[in-house]
Amino acid sequence: MEKNGNNRKLRVCVATCNRADYSKLAPIMFGIKTEPEFFELDVVVLGSHLIDDYGNTYRMIEQDDFDINTRLHTIVRGEDEAAMVESVGLALVKLPDVLNRLKPDIMIVHGDRFDALALATSAALMNIRILHIEGGEVSGTIDDSIRHAITKLAHYHVCCTRSAEQHLISMCEDHDRILLAGCPSYDKLLSAKNKDYMSIIRMWLGDDVKCKDYIVALQHPVTTDIKHSIKMFELTLDALISFNKRTLVLFPNIDAGSKEMVRVMRKKGIEHHPNFRAVKHVPFDQFIQLVAHAGCMIGNSSCGVREVGAFGTPVINLGTRQIGRETGENVLHVRDADTQDKILQALHLQFGKQYPCSKIYGDGNAVPRILKFLKSIDLQEPLQKKFCFPPVKENISQDIDHILETLSALAVDLGGTNLRVAIVSMKGEIVKKYTQFNPKTYEERINLILQMCVEAAAEAVKLNCRILGVEDLLLVEGMSVPKDEAVGALHLIQAAKLGNAKAQSILRTAGTALGLGVVNILHTMNPSLVILSGVLASHYIHIVKDVIRQQALSSVQDVDVVVSDLVDPALLGAASMVLDYTTRRIH
Repeated sequence: MEKNGNNRKLRVCVATCNRADYSKLAPIMFGIKTEPEFFELDVVVLGSHLIDDYGNTYRMIEQDDFDINTRLHTIVRGEDEAAMVESVGLALVKLPDVLNRLKPDIMIVHGDRFDALALATSAALMNIRILHIEGGEVSGTIDDSIRHAITKLAHYHVCCTRSAEQHLISMCEDHDRILLAGCPSYDKLLSAKNKDYMSIIRMWLGDDVKCKDYIVALQHPVTTDIKHSIKMFELTLDALISFNKRTLVLFPNIDAGSKEMVRVMRKKGIEHHPNFRAVKHVPFDQFIQLVAHAGCMIGNSSCGVREVGAFGTPVINLGTRQIGRETGENVLHVRDADTQDKILQALHLQFGKQYPCSKIYGDGNAVPRILKFLKSIDLQEPLQKKFCFPPVKENISQDIDHILETLSALAVDLGGTNLRVAIVSMKGEIVKKYTQFNPKTYEERINLILQMCVEAAAEAVKLNCRILGVEDLLLVEGMSVPKDEAVGALHLIQAAKLGNAKAQSILRTAGTALGLGVVNILHTMNPSLVILSGVLASHYIHIVKDVIRQQALSSVQDVDVVVSDLVDPALLGAASMVLDYTTRRIH
């Protein structure tokens, strides 16, 4: 095997429900079949494939020399909304036995049909990996909801366009499990136009029909607005009758409303009209020859806006069923019509034109990419899929590791110039810092400190930080400063550097006092290291060392005295005291 590290062949189940999805799945199935050293293929057929009224299209699978492992009759007749729901339920009842027997490593599901939703649901609940073909696309009907629901159930995704790929990423799917391959049907389409097409045209439309002088019509019901879609179909047939060109009409799919559409066809005598040929099914190889050389295609099938663009054949897209699809310039939309006139005008505009060929949906190399993608699937990876959600505000967690990570302290730095309060995490990281200019009076200073601490505590709740405590001894004497200007440490440093004797004396006196304080700490606690911090530290260090040398006992005179290079050493030090004490007390 290639990169997946599996020691056996990958057992792939391809489930096909109708003639449309088989046209996309067949190229993949042929590819799998050509590499028996890597894959075992099981074919499951269900849905409208097995219904005579829709052409018994399972026969074309047999004609393609595929062994059908299982046939499941899952369609409840009625062609209305309830029948669709019942069909999904029937499929869900029957599929578990099949999947238990086949035990596939991965199931390939195509598109957005209700049958496909039953397949994906069954596989997901039975812990079978799902590869979804054509996810991320937008059409404009209930199919969108079904397609996106299958996307959320699927573990791997093969999409056809760059926009579809971006939609999948926006839906929080893992980018590493998305393959932009193009549409598998394009692998056939882009090599199909050179075949003998006139014999196919004559077989389906008559001996007297010329290339580019006929129409292909394929229209399905819109399940979210059945009444309107039937009306649009009736207007379409009226316009085609008036346009007076030979027309191949394919029966609609099995969605709710299709029975009424067939009644409209028969009411207007389409099956017996000399200009019309009404058929239930055309094999895909022949169908693509018919649309490639047609004067126009009309309807609301996805084939019209996707595959037909590869040939530049003019297309009239009716209604809303494909309104969200990416299309080439060959597609003219008629979104609504009250009479046949608008549709008839569109036929006059489009019929007989030739547009540039479009490759929006593929370049003809989808299948090799998909096979390579299948080989890369590692069956040892966890089955549970992960979603790549965008960053959001984290919920408060009761997980012990999270609690330990978010233990925090409120640290207060009583600077000569500024007051600073910070939320400091257990890791020594400053989560948020607040800085205010130091007021002139003691009362103002204490009030500001309390205000800053309250503000920081409130913000800590939003940040999910658990405050364990604040530094003690906040009540310190204020410093008298001139009324006209606040004199701070930076003023003293600047003045001392410029030779101001008074400033130098102040720094020397303060440094000596600090040194005596350090000596007392050395005699009491005997630390191995003394760290000075703050803007004045570098000016005090030599004075402090001199005082230690002159005043301290010999046993502590060798202590190291250094200047901290941390950004906020006072805040970090204050926080560490709280965190060290409280965590020892609690844990």
